[in-house]
Amino acid sequence: MRIAYVLAGCLLLGSVAAQDVAAPKPQSPAKASATECMQQIQDLRQKAIDDWRAVVAEARESAKNRVEGQRVKAMPMRPDFGPVAKQASVFAKQFVGSDEAVPFLMMVVQMATDKAEQKAGIETMLDAHIDSPELAQMGGMLKSLSRMIDEDFAKSTMQRMLKSKDADVRGWALFAMHGPSIENADRDGEEYAAAKTAVLAACEVVTDQRLAKQIRGAINLREKYGVGCDSPDIAGIDLDGVEFKLSDYKGKVIFLDFWGDW
Repeated sequence: MRIAYVLAGCLLLGSVAAQDVAAPKPQSPAKASATECMQQIQDLRQKAIDDWRAVVAEARESAKNRVEGQRVKAMPMRPDFGPVAKQASVFAKQFVGSDEAVPFLMMVVQMATDKAEQKAGIETMLDAHIDSPELAQMGGMLKSLSRMIDEDFAKSTMQRMLKSKDADVRGWALFAMHGPSIENADRDGEEYAAAKTAVLAACEVVTDQRLAKQIRGAINLREKYGVGCDSPDIAGIDLDGVEFKLSDYKGKVIFLDFWGDW
């Protein structure tokens, strides 16, 4: 009997041990991937657009049916992306330290309605992602950054972007810094020459063709169509069917009327 009890005890212990091995350990719920989070952001963005369109449609219908003298409710000019920016900020913190955070930070910068949120998003990108090629997406905003935040912050941002290892990031910063000189400085002066040299040098190494096109376009516009340049010799046919060129009227005052049917 004693042997039987011992054997039964061993079998019971073995069964318990087997259950311990087989029992799965509790796991924390998996975090959503960056792709899944971005899909949530896109859904929020689309909802904001749909809600805005509904408000606009309602306002138009109300205006159509208004009684004379009744005030018409003002229509919002754009969707309210504030909630989208706030959620993007949450996801950016979730992926902090990796380049997966950059697209979310970019949305914060582009969609936030609060200057402090925009500034914080830019500072995070400059601090943690200065060498990320994605930072070049902010290039088109640099010229208006002084208005969005303030002039000192804009200058500081451009200077910090010049230290990036990415040629496109540096190129956008250079174009934003020298753009005013390209547009306004004396074409025969040192300021214009220095600005032109700097941006054309950047143009040779950037991979962003949109940036390269803007740089060459700005120089072409200033040097061919700027104040003091000879006008292109426009040719056409007048209302009587007679061919003419602009040079036919050299020395006379010319009034040009540009119009379109779009």
